[in-house]
Amino acid sequence: MFRPHFTLSAALLASTCLAGLAQAQSIPEITRIELGQAGIARYTMTAETTGNLITFTVPKGASSDVLASLVVRDPAGGVVDLQTETPGSATAALRETAFAAGIPTDTPSLLAALTGQTVTLTTSLGSTTGQVMGLRRFDAVEDGQRVDRMAALLLNQSGVAEVVLSPGTKVGFSEAAARHLAEAMASAQNRDDSRRFDLTLEAESPRSVDLSYVTEAAAWKNSWRLLLDEGRLQGWATFENVSGAGWDDVQLTLTTGAPVAYRRDLIDPLFIARNESDDTAPKPITAKADNGVTGLMNLYNGTAQSESRTLRPMPAPPSGSASEAAASNDSGILRYTLPETVDLENGRTANLMYLDLPIEPEIRGLYRATERSRTLLLAASITADQPLASGLVSVQDADGFVGDAPFQGMLADQTRLLPFASVSGGAIHTDSQAIARLTSIVHQEGILTLELLRTRTTTYSGALPEMVDLFTVEHPIGYGALDSSNGTAERGDGFYRVTVPVADGTGTVRLVEKETVQKQVRLGAGDFGSLLAEIEAGQIELSQDYRAAFDQASRLKTQFEAAQREVSSVRNRYSSLVGEQERLRENLESVTQEALRNRYLTALDKTETEIANSFDRIDQLETRMSEIEQQVLAVFAAL
Repeated sequence: MFRPHFTLSAALLASTCLAGLAQAQSIPEITRIELGQAGIARYTMTAETTGNLITFTVPKGASSDVLASLVVRDPAGGVVDLQTETPGSATAALRETAFAAGIPTDTPSLLAALTGQTVTLTTSLGSTTGQVMGLRRFDAVEDGQRVDRMAALLLNQSGVAEVVLSPGTKVGFSEAAARHLAEAMASAQNRDDSRRFDLTLEAESPRSVDLSYVTEAAAWKNSWRLLLDEGRLQGWATFENVSGAGWDDVQLTLTTGAPVAYRRDLIDPLFIARNESDDTAPKPITAKADNGVTGLMNLYNGTAQSESRTLRPMPAPPSGSASEAAASNDSGILRYTLPETVDLENGRTANLMYLDLPIEPEIRGLYRATERSRTLLLAASITADQPLASGLVSVQDADGFVGDAPFQGMLADQTRLLPFASVSGGAIHTDSQAIARLTSIVHQEGILTLELLRTRTTTYSGALPEMVDLFTVEHPIGYGALDSSNGTAERGDGFYRVTVPVADGTGTVRLVEKETVQKQVRLGAGDFGSLLAEIEAGQIELSQDYRAAFDQASRLKTQFEAAQREVSSVRNRYSSLVGEQERLRENLESVTQEALRNRYLTALDKTETEIANSFDRIDQLETRMSEIEQQVLAVFAAL
């Protein structure tokens, strides 16, 4: 059973403290752990020492983190140095030996690595000693089968010997080569999962020294319990001890936030290849032909100056405080320090309550008009006097579980809504009415620039469950600024949130949005007709003066359109008369009877007269249309 006295352990840093070479050892123990939600932890261990040497071990994977982040707090003085053994990787051990390419895995690769060195090859045919010159691959026939064989070329006093590497061939070589290979194999097969560090301090007096470093760790997970019937909000932390050792009597601090952290490799040796030297051999001297000059120039001797810049530190975010676990909010990271120490064996998971706040949750009906589903939800409204970390909230009442609510966390004295269930059969009715009011007109060169104040009134109403005291609507932003509402209004990310009390099981939210827009209309064009249509339909409100002007403009527009239609009719009649004239002229050419010719001439004369009258009528109508346009311009010019 998990004890109220919690524990998280010091095995992550199994440490040894030496007070001088002749004094008794003191093992540093982990006393504090800061465990983060971002998978980063800071471990602090305390050593009781009387000397200037502290020896401690950490998991091998944390070696670079110790070198990058170790902080030593010694009240008696500073640090001399921190040392550890250089990693004995195969590459590092073999770099200056014949096995620089790696550990050989068969006889040919071993001999290839020993090229130039003296070896003894022993086969079923005998032993041969010499310097390895190289290897040769060839096909051999054994027992009637073709097989792939390798032969080694050895140089000795007798000349060059070729030794076929048959199965079971033994290779003998120098003690130095054997030692290098054995050391490399031992280094490659090293399975130790910890690393020892030796910390030398300046002082040698009896005292407590704190060592801390930052490394990777299993992130802790946060969850919440909202107990509606008790009016309590409980924070629970789930964390694992996967450090390889138990945690005993450790002060645990839980942190939130997302600090920037990098994986660094400071423990392995780093070799930088040098550039090849330039060829220093003498080069032939060449001369370039002179192309002449164009004139004299002034010479200026200047010096280049470098500029250094100092970066300013970024300001820290606001801080907060907590009551249960002592909390702080530094550098944008929220920290909860548990009031009691923690014990936890390696390989065990703990789930403990770190916060228990009394709250007064309000149950609301929440309608999110910003979402496609537009479902009526039940939501709990909570307010706390301290910052809270994000996490899923399990909402429960006296009868049992009622739902889960997503929670993004909040600062002190803020309010958050926790939607935890949908209302079965709940429906919200929405009514929206929009109208525009003309506030000003500017006329210039036949173009009207109108300033319109658009107003939209939206009403949400519906029946709500008995347990609901408040009705909240999240209305999408986009039409204009919120001008007024019948409840408490707040602005969120892309929405206005309006809340009203519920009366007799019904909630009604009403909000008014307004915005000012400009619109340009060319007189006599189609958009001017559309504007008049909107006014006649009551979609645009006008003052008395504007109403009189647009009424007069509308009447003139009617006259203008009538003249337009008549012009079109006269033009059509003119086209018909022209066609009739062509037909009469064709008939005249083929007619010889005098009476019939006279009749055609009379008809032709009549069409000529009517055509002339059509031209006159079109001129009269176009003159009238021009007069109407000037009258319309005068109407708005007067405004």
